[in-house]
Amino acid sequence: MIKDKLKTLRRTLRYYLIRLLIGSIRLLPLSKIPKLKLLLIKAIKTFGTKEISKAYELLPAEFSDRKDSIIRGMIENVALNVLEIIYYEKLIKVNPDFCKFENWEIIENVKKHGKTPLLLVGHFCDWEVMGYELVKAGLDLTVIARPNNLQKMTDYINNLRQSHKLRVVMHNNIMEAIKLLHNNMPVAILSDLNAREWGYQVEFFGRNASFYSAPVIISVRSGMPLIPVFPERQPNGNIIFKVKEPIVWEKGESMRDRVQKYAKIYDEE
Repeated sequence: MIKDKLKTLRRTLRYYLIRLLIGSIRLLPLSKIPKLKLLLIKAIKTFGTKEISKAYELLPAEFSDRKDSIIRGMIENVALNVLEIIYYEKLIKVNPDFCKFENWEIIENVKKHGKTPLLLVGHFCDWEVMGYELVKAGLDLTVIARPNNLQKMTDYINNLRQSHKLRVVMHNNIMEAIKLLHNNMPVAILSDLNAREWGYQVEFFGRNASFYSAPVIISVRSGMPLIPVFPERQPNGNIIFKVKEPIVWEKGESMRDRVQKYAKIYDEE
């Protein structure tokens, strides 16, 4: 009981520190981004030691010779993502080409055939900004979100999303997602998280990993295509959101086969 209370207290303190940090950063000009990035990297290394250690542990063996550079790049990317969320409006204003879609016609073609896009998104680059851009591109989008360990943080993040006209439904809400799709309202789902005992064991980077079946269930039951959309940062710092062809479900496939099919796309990215 005491241990749980202490854990909640630490999370609450972290929440208020994050709110204070974000509020302070918003007051600073864009020119401060390079210095702020270095500051955030230090903060991540200081307060995210557990997550960093886990990343080292889970990195596939094939990358063992460059683990340090990969983890360093991941930390830098997280810091940059945070700054891009905070400065999103200012960045778009000074650089209209900051975000672009590739193969957007795939989504338009799906809509022309009377279907509603179900987007498969990954925790790559700045997926939060991608949500803002999808709305700007004309999709009345709802995202399926996973709750944070602290309700205050969950509410804060979801309020930020809603301020950019993104609707939010919480995970384990498959029927709500299907209803939205039937009402011609696109849905996005991030499904590259560890599903633990609730998922299907499939091959991922040469090892077994547990993936959720939710994207398959929602797509099959709604009859709507599952379309991968992944962001990719360019050398100049801009972001391209790459739209891929819808995943095809073959008759007679098992659920595990279908989960493997979409997990393989994450692997390839």
